[in-house]
Amino acid sequence: MTRHPLLGASAFLVALTVILTWPQALYLGSRVAAHSDPLLSIWRLSWIAHVLPGHPQQLIDGNIFTPHVRTLAYSDATLLQGLLAAPWLWARMNPVFIYNVLLLSGIVLSGVGMFVLAQHLTGNADAALVAAAIFTLLPYRILHFMHLELQWTMWMPLALWAVHRVFETGSIRYGVATGALLVLQAISSLYYGAFLGIIVAVLTILLAIADPRQFKRAFVPLCLGAAIAFAAGAAYTMPYVANTAVLGVRDQAEVTKFSATLASYITAPQENWLWGWTAFRFEGDELRLFPGIAAIALAILAAGLTRRRAIVVTYLVVMAVAAAFSLGFNNPVYRLLYAHVWPMQGFRAPARFGILTGCALAVLAGFGFDYLAQRFSRSRLRNGLLIAVLVAIGVECGSAPMRLDELPRQTPDVYRFLRILDQAVVIELPIAESDLAPVYMYWSTQHWHRLVNGYSGFSPPDYAETLTRLRTFPDDRSIERLQRLNVRYIVVHEMFYKPKEHAALLLRLGRREDIAPAGRYRDWAGVAQVFELKRKSGEGCHSDTSRLSRETRRPPCS
Repeated sequence: MTRHPLLGASAFLVALTVILTWPQALYLGSRVAAHSDPLLSIWRLSWIAHVLPGHPQQLIDGNIFTPHVRTLAYSDATLLQGLLAAPWLWARMNPVFIYNVLLLSGIVLSGVGMFVLAQHLTGNADAALVAAAIFTLLPYRILHFMHLELQWTMWMPLALWAVHRVFETGSIRYGVATGALLVLQAISSLYYGAFLGIIVAVLTILLAIADPRQFKRAFVPLCLGAAIAFAAGAAYTMPYVANTAVLGVRDQAEVTKFSATLASYITAPQENWLWGWTAFRFEGDELRLFPGIAAIALAILAAGLTRRRAIVVTYLVVMAVAAAFSLGFNNPVYRLLYAHVWPMQGFRAPARFGILTGCALAVLAGFGFDYLAQRFSRSRLRNGLLIAVLVAIGVECGSAPMRLDELPRQTPDVYRFLRILDQAVVIELPIAESDLAPVYMYWSTQHWHRLVNGYSGFSPPDYAETLTRLRTFPDDRSIERLQRLNVRYIVVHEMFYKPKEHAALLLRLGRREDIAPAGRYRDWAGVAQVFELKRKSGEGCHSDTSRLSRETRRPPCS
């Protein structure tokens, strides 16, 4: 390693991330992972930047699923990433570029955080680099390459490091740091904030059992950190708790579907160079958690460290607990938590606990490498060993090239037209195709009208009724539904209809006296036509929301 191990490790991890996600680094401003969720994330970042300067009180009320409120909290709000992105978006930088930089930064900084933890525990910078490489290159990251919030795991190893420092020093400063790091994880990813809180509690108990005297001096700082995390977490989750009354909790069948099994840990993502063939043999989406043979072998070697047996056993238990929680409903303890602890009822995929399994495994692998390196007395041999291990990890975890989608650089004319109109409620058709909703949301960042359309972790219950009513659009019942929703502008995208179907739709629209054409414009795929839905006579605005609950109403005119 260099004279400045952290700087050298950081540079190495940047290069490693570029290779892991190749060719993403070539297209930071124009391409994203081939999935709908990057568009959702860009919308979230853009919404936070849009609303903060003038209307911060509306932060949680995204412009989707109109007329419902708190729609930013229908999925992870990614508040921290949004706050970091805001100044750059205010400077009118490319939001796709900002999104990709945040995505890759999350991967790099996760490795840096692991380096800090592993170096502190092993006292060996080379071992720390191995641990950091494993945590950076976990195949799990490729499984979730489209999820911005799930790459922001740097707070996990740093929180564990802070807990160790509290036990070692009894310092209030490190107790506060532990609480702050838990909060940072929660506002980066609510999933991971809750999961990390459980693992921090487990680590604290294990360290207290190992050394009760250290626990006595760590008790007050840890309580202070816990109070900080609890208070901030309670405040941050208030919109999510309120949404439970409208959206309900995750269905048990859905949670079961995304609960890992033991076979998940021998199943890799299909993109993996060496082990992709396992993806089709064992498990499905979200459940491919194989960390690699190199990481497992190094962790097994850690058992030979008699000098550090206590800390190795501690992380073996932490890893086992994380793996057990990833089993979700295949683990009776998780079922008990689901029944009685609110945050767990909102999480769809317990398998995501696998990232903390990987975190603990990386620490153990660092100890294993340290044990192996001690068998070599000459520095040249140790350097050769380090290179060989890093190459083995890189090859085993390699998945490039990533599948990327190109995003249009220019704003389509139809959204330029909407931008110049007074604020209103807009619906884009077709609406039933779920893969179009995130595209509509992405382009809504160019005009910020309120959308009936939406895509998120949850959908409001009456959204299904809207979809049903619009199957027969534009008959009287569907128009009545749109009027209840205060819709003023209807955008019809020609490309996503069959030619005869589109022609028949235009013919029916032309026969209605309450719908007026407002122009034909280019969209991102072809041509779109805009229609204005006229207000009912005697109404100042589309305000008939009598069938919608008070909970979901917004001001009908703005």
